[in-house]
Amino acid sequence: MNRRTFLIVSGTVVGLASMSSGGEDLPARKKLPDGVYAVERLGDREKDLHPLKEGEVLAVNRHRYLKAEAKDPPSYLVVHANPDVSLHLAGEPQADKDGEEVVSIRLKLKPKAAAALEELTRARRGKQLAIVVDGEVVTVHKIREVIANGDVQITSCSPGGANYLMKQLQGREKSK
Repeated sequence: MNRRTFLIVSGTVVGLASMSSGGEDLPARKKLPDGVYAVERLGDREKDLHPLKEGEVLAVNRHRYLKAEAKDPPSYLVVHANPDVSLHLAGEPQADKDGEEVVSIRLKLKPKAAAALEELTRARRGKQLAIVVDGEVVTVHKIREVIANGDVQITSCSPGGANYLMKQLQGREKSK
């Protein structure tokens, strides 16, 4: 008999590991792919979000990139295993700076990704979405309005956090 197990470590899905009655459980590390995800369920405790449905994974938002005064305890979110919108950029990300420190990042999505984001934000207005970069939940926001042109802004970043995200995002449009 096979049983599926999900383990989460710092926003990384550790498993969809199989455990057979005769073998040992060896979870494989798998980062969530970069992208925008519809948040299916959100909670303060992992156990409150179980059981997971087919195709769902649990991620942790550790609020690593928020300003120190805005940090909350970790929250848990259920998303699909693959992003609803890929982070296919139409150009280099743009940094808004306060002195030398990056305080927000502006992204422009390619047309296909922009259309997917518009559809997602139209269908899920009033619900949550998450942006994942390098396998980590970067931000979770309530969808207040439809994003129609593929312009995305990541704000409220901690000192150093936005600089790190810029490095992760730079050069991305050349490879997609």
